[in-house]
Amino acid sequence: MNRLEMTGFVAVSLLISSQAFTQYNSHAATRRHSINRDEQSTQFSMVPMDNDPLDYDDDEFFDDEDAQLFAQITEKQQTDLSGSSLRQFNLGYDLVISDFVGSLGFEEIVDWEYYQPSLVNNERNIVEPPPFDPNAPKRTREKSGSIVRIFRGELSGRLGSMARSKGLDIRVMLKEFSGESAISLARAELQTLSKIQSNFCAELDEGARNGDWASSASMRYIEGRVNGNTKTDDQNLMKWMEIMSTKSVPYVGVLGELNMLEFFEDEKGTGQNDWYRSLKVKPPEPTSLWIAYEYAGFSTLSRYSQPALKRWFNLPPQKGIFGRVTAPPALPPWKERARYVKTMMRGCLEGLSAIHESGFTHRSLGLNSIIISSVGQDKQEASSPMATVGQRLRMKISDFGFSGRIVDASNDEEFGKRARAFDLDIVEGASMLESKSFAIAEDLHALGFVFIGLLLSSLAEIPRQEYQMPPTDEDALQRLMSDIFDKDMDEFRDYVDAENIWTSVVFLLDDNDGEGWRILEQMCFARENVVDNLASGQILTAEGVLKSPFFAKK
Repeated sequence: MNRLEMTGFVAVSLLISSQAFTQYNSHAATRRHSINRDEQSTQFSMVPMDNDPLDYDDDEFFDDEDAQLFAQITEKQQTDLSGSSLRQFNLGYDLVISDFVGSLGFEEIVDWEYYQPSLVNNERNIVEPPPFDPNAPKRTREKSGSIVRIFRGELSGRLGSMARSKGLDIRVMLKEFSGESAISLARAELQTLSKIQSNFCAELDEGARNGDWASSASMRYIEGRVNGNTKTDDQNLMKWMEIMSTKSVPYVGVLGELNMLEFFEDEKGTGQNDWYRSLKVKPPEPTSLWIAYEYAGFSTLSRYSQPALKRWFNLPPQKGIFGRVTAPPALPPWKERARYVKTMMRGCLEGLSAIHESGFTHRSLGLNSIIISSVGQDKQEASSPMATVGQRLRMKISDFGFSGRIVDASNDEEFGKRARAFDLDIVEGASMLESKSFAIAEDLHALGFVFIGLLLSSLAEIPRQEYQMPPTDEDALQRLMSDIFDKDMDEFRDYVDAENIWTSVVFLLDDNDGEGWRILEQMCFARENVVDNLASGQILTAEGVLKSPFFAKK
C-alpha cells in the first residue's frame, strides 16, 4: 500500500498561546487546498445518504432573488465606506498599548489518501487503511510558529474622552502581523472586514453612504500630525463604535491601522527599552503591520468547549462580606445551559449568514475563530459556566485572514480541485452558481463540526471533575464521522447515545423528530449535498438553517 502524495485537503488554522491562557489551544479551521497532483487517476467514492433538502419554506434556499443579489455584490463592494482600511491611528495621540495578551500562528492540516497500484492497467485503487494504524495516518498537522502577536490597548486623548462621554468601551484589541505570510493574512482580513462593514455602515448612516467616513478616515493620520485636529473622523469613528455597541455586529469589527512611526522615530532612543519594561515582550519589527479592532474579549468557543463541571471547578475564588472565601453557587440547570448553547449556535449562524450575504466566505471557521462576548463591560461573563441569559450574549466571528469573495472562488485553482472531489466541475474564471454554492457549503461544513464539538463537550454531564470523556476535537470527530461511521449520522447518534454523559444531549437533538441531528447532518455533509441540491434548484444557506424548528426561540 502506497501513500498518495497529499491527495485530499490542507486546512490552515490559527493557534493561540498566551500568558493569559492556561493551555495551548488548537484553532480548528477549514481553509482547504487540494493539492492532488494526479487527480484524474484518483477516484472519490461518494457515500449514499439522505439528500432531501430541509423541509422548510422555500425562502431558506437560493431562488431568483438570491441570484440577483449575488449579481449585485460586486457593485456594492467598490469602496470602503466604513473607512476602516483607510484610517491610521497615531500611537500615543489616538491610543496606547496596555498589555500583551498572546500570539497566533497557523497550523497546516493534511488529509491523506492511500492507494494500491494495479498490476493490470497501472490504475490506482484507493484503499482505506486501518483507522488507528499510526503508520498510515489519515491526517497530519504541522505548526507554523507564532507570526501574530495580540495586545490590549485603550483609546486616548480626545478620542478616548469622546468614547467615555458616550458610554463606549475605550478598550481595543491590537494585532501585530510580522513577516510576509502574516502581512498577507492581515491584508486579506482588513480587505474583507472593511468591505463587510461598508455594506453595514451604508445601510445605517447617510454620511457613510455618501463617502464622508472614507474621506475623513483617509486624512486622519496627516491631520493629526500636521494640524493636531481629527475632529471630523473622531465623530465618524464614534458613530461606527456606537453601531457596533448597539446593533449586535456579528464579527469583530475593525477600527483601522496603527501607525508605529512615532515609536521608531524616538529621538531619545529609549523606546525599545521602555517597551520591554512595560510589556515584557520584544519590541515590534519596523515592517510589521498593526490593526486595531473593537474589544470583544478573548474568550472563544474553544475555551468554552469543556464540561460545565470542569469550568465550574476552575472559577476564581469569591470572598464573602467578611473576607472569607465562599463556594460558588451551584451550576444552573442543564436545560438552561442547553438553551444558552443553542443561543450560541444561533448567533454563529446569524454571523455566518451576514458574512455570506455580504459576498464573502470565511474559509477558516473553528472553535478558536468564534469569540463569546457580552453586552457588558466584563466580556468574560458570557463564557462563565453560570451564564444562561442569552440577551447578554454576543457571538463574534473573527480571524478573516483566509477569507475571500464568493464571486472570486471560481478563480482559485485549489478551490476547483476541492469541488471536483464532490463531483462539481468548477470552471476557472467563471462565475457560476455551482462555485457559490460550494463556497457556502465549505463554511457550513466547518461550522457543523464546530457545533458537534460544542454540544458534546460543554453539555456533557460528567460525574466528577477528573472524569476522562471521549475526545471531541475536530480530528476525532472527523475520523469518527468519515472513517468509522462512513458519514452515517444515525450510526454516529448510536455512538453518542452509548455514553451516559451524553444522554441529555441525545434527547435535545432527538426533539422534533430528530431535528437537531438533521441540522447537523445537513451542515456537516453540506459539500456532499451540493450536487443534488443544485439539481433540484436549491442551495442550503446559513439563513435557511436558522429557520429550523431546532432554533425556534422558546
